[in-house]
Formats: sequence, structure tokens, C-alpha cells
Amino acid sequence: MCDMHADPEGIRSIVPEPLADALARVATTPMAVLGLGIPRCPATQMLPASLTVVANVRRDLPIALGILSRPEEWAARETELWPRRIHISRSVVPILVVLREGLAIATRRGGASAYVIDTWLADAAGLPPTQLPEPWAHDEHDELVRLAARRAQHAAVTGRAAAD
Repeated sequence: MCDMHADPEGIRSIVPEPLADALARVATTPMAVLGLGIPRCPATQMLPASLTVVANVRRDLPIALGILSRPEEWAARETELWPRRIHISRSVVPILVVLREGLAIATRRGGASAYVIDTWLADAAGLPPTQLPEPWAHDEHDELVRLAARRAQHAAVTGRAAAD
């Protein structure tokens, strides 16, 4: 599976892929963004929509989204992530990492809108600001609606919201 797809009009789409594939895509570039998450996490499920918006305003910035779904991928943290200064556990996903020459220079815990992610990138990586819509782009809003039931279920289970 590929992290970025382009349609005939040149629109980039970020899709989740296995950790090894995501790392291979961004590890040797001068600067890149790596998102890491787990399956079924609502915040991780929002990242493709948000990162796609960012990818289309920052067309020269490689962006990948790796999903840690198997025990082998979690074990690979020691050899693949820790040497890159990326420390992740199930309790801190999703996480976004700015890589310079394959090493983490900044991290951000949790999901966010494209506007928030892009603002963080401008500050953390010294990139010029862009003009993204605040608070949510249209595609992100659609994804929020699609995930509403899953987000409510997650909030109820984790005790972050009252269950009706």
C-alpha cells in the first residue's frame, strides 16, 4: 500500500500503511512528516483527511502515515524508531514527527485539524505559513461526521465523555 496517491488532477491523498513502508518513504528525505498511529483509534482514523489537506498545500514535503498493527511492528520500535529519536507507546498515539535527514526534530502528540498541524509544522520546522481554513477543511469535516459514532463510543469507553 502506498502512502500518497495522486488523482489525475494531481491531488495527493495520504493513506495509512505498515510502519516499514512509511519509514522507507520518508527516512532519507531532507525533511518529512511521519504520522504514527494504531488501527481503530478515532484520532488516527482522522489523520488521513488532515494530512491529505496538509500534503496538498505543502506539495514538496513528503508525508507518510504508518500504522502499528502487529506485535512485530511494536517490537521494531527499538531498531527502527528509537535510533531516529522517535519514542512511541500505545498511550501516546497518534503522534506526528518532523524528520530531518531521518531524525526527529519535533514531535506532536494527538491528532489535529490540518490547520493546527500546518501551524505546528511552520513553527517546529521553520516552514513558511500557509492559508489553510480554520478550524476544519471541508474533507476533514466530512470525515468527522463519518467517524462520529466511533468517536462517541471511544469517548464513552475511555471515560472522556458522559455516555447517554
